[in-house]
Amino acid sequence: MIGALANGVDLSNALRRTASDGFSHLDDVLDERFAAELWDEIRGGPLRTMSGEFGTAKVRMEIDGFDVESPFAGFPCIQTLVGEFTERVRTDGEGVRGLATWRPNEAGVGVYRPGSVGVTAHMDGRWYRRLVAVFTVIGSARFEVRASRQGDVVETWTARARGVTLMRGPGLAGGRDGRPYHAVYGPERGVRCSTALRMAHPPDAPS
Repeated sequence: MIGALANGVDLSNALRRTASDGFSHLDDVLDERFAAELWDEIRGGPLRTMSGEFGTAKVRMEIDGFDVESPFAGFPCIQTLVGEFTERVRTDGEGVRGLATWRPNEAGVGVYRPGSVGVTAHMDGRWYRRLVAVFTVIGSARFEVRASRQGDVVETWTARARGVTLMRGPGLAGGRDGRPYHAVYGPERGVRCSTALRMAHPPDAPS
């Protein structure tokens, strides 16, 4: 199988910024041919519509998607991505507390249609520890980080095909929390697909 990561990818600065600021993003991380194979794999997966308001905060969502858990049976591309990215995080994140033992055990797939809401401002679950890595497989759309759910926009960028957005989870660099509020919009045209790698722990599990 084709390697998941593009030649010359260096996550060092992005990982350190995520530890200090709570988020970062990097373009051209996935190999172009691998991204195409991953999209083919995802299209054959159990996509279901996830639409409506969720939780007490009434986060709005309009996506298709599914989650797949370790060992990612039936999803060899996701399995390859998890293995290669985990190793690169361990190498490039040397010295950042929590990354040496970050092992994603869940991948969340989202497919965003043009003109959709996407996912309004929210924080990822507290049970996703240390780091969440969101790869854009195809397409592009606006991604923004906010000071709070209804607060000012801290930073906004275009999440582009083959890029990755990194977000801090509880336990990264010794922090108790530090998760950023973020929103992901539907694409202006075409389809955007993302794959998020997460290390999920039950709420009562030790870090």
